[in-house]
Amino acid sequence: MPRPPLHLETWGKIRRTIVDGKPTAVAYYRDADGKTRKMQRQGKTGAEAERVLVAAMKARLAPAGEDLTADSTVKHAAEKWLAEPERSELAISTVRRYTDILSTIVRDGFGSVRLGEATVPRVDRFLKTVTADHGPGTAKTARTLLQHVFALGVRHGAIRSNPVRDVGRIVQARKAVTAPDAHSIREMAALMRAYDAAPDKRGNRRTADLGDLFDVFAGTGARTAEILALRWVDIDLSALPRPTLSIRGTVSLDADGKVFVQPYPKTEDSNRALKLPQYVVDVLTRRRIDSYCEWVFPSAVGTLRWPHNLRRNWREALADTPYADITPRSLRKAVATRIRDELGIEMAGAQLGHTSGSTVTKKHYVQPLAVGPDATSALDAFGENSE
Repeated sequence: MPRPPLHLETWGKIRRTIVDGKPTAVAYYRDADGKTRKMQRQGKTGAEAERVLVAAMKARLAPAGEDLTADSTVKHAAEKWLAEPERSELAISTVRRYTDILSTIVRDGFGSVRLGEATVPRVDRFLKTVTADHGPGTAKTARTLLQHVFALGVRHGAIRSNPVRDVGRIVQARKAVTAPDAHSIREMAALMRAYDAAPDKRGNRRTADLGDLFDVFAGTGARTAEILALRWVDIDLSALPRPTLSIRGTVSLDADGKVFVQPYPKTEDSNRALKLPQYVVDVLTRRRIDSYCEWVFPSAVGTLRWPHNLRRNWREALADTPYADITPRSLRKAVATRIRDELGIEMAGAQLGHTSGSTVTKKHYVQPLAVGPDATSALDAFGENSE
């Protein structure tokens, strides 16, 4: 009976000998391609030659320590995944969010666990703890990060399967979608313009431009970071049959915390040209005449404006009013609901730049219909007087 082959990436018995008058260690190593190769190393003594040979075979097994093993920690695997080429396809803001969660929540609560120890029950308990301590939104992000990390472990052969695949659902309470109506939109627009007209706490003229921004929000349903990334080359006021505003990028932060325009929006379907209602055309025409830089809504010094600053001004403008809880995202819901009522759910999703047809739009952005459809003609057949 022939001798069974060595297991892949293992070696057989090490033999010490003398080659050219020098102590030498020799062994057969079965490489990753399935071929068995003879390897040998020399040293001052037989023991040293054997140590050198073992080190060489280990280096061949995991070149430069690159491969993950069952003994690799989750933190090490996560850091390795963040350096993977596939990670470069993610938005910078997403990578920053993953990195933040890795350096805090995962590191402190699960980072020292070894891949071989990360069973489904252990991962499930960790995610339940994150849910309880930090909320379901953060837990879902942590789960997604771990999904990538353990997938990398599977590809490296460190673990056989991805434990995240079988963990329990992270339950997040759904809030009913409510959207401001047309009357509320007009009242809020007036509040925004009143805020612009009033001096700030130091008595200086405000430069928030909330009134104009509000009109563009209400007239497009675009995301905050999309609107703040608009340049004048993205606006075509002479387009027929209606002037257009093109969404081609989004404001984000780079690795150094500096504001920049990411040259693509949130998703592929977010690249879109939106036809503008007349009141938005009027706002943009006036701003184009008075413009002094490439940005449609620049900061006070003509640079990119960061969304956090806009949201702070927004909250100040609506404080102590019935609309204090309204956010820019609320206007996306108002736009989606209005278009759904007039043109249908598919058109509402296209306006907002959603990738999954009407699913995301219907679930998160449109207010449920208060009344059912007019189905009287179909239901007449159930009546006493029907033929």
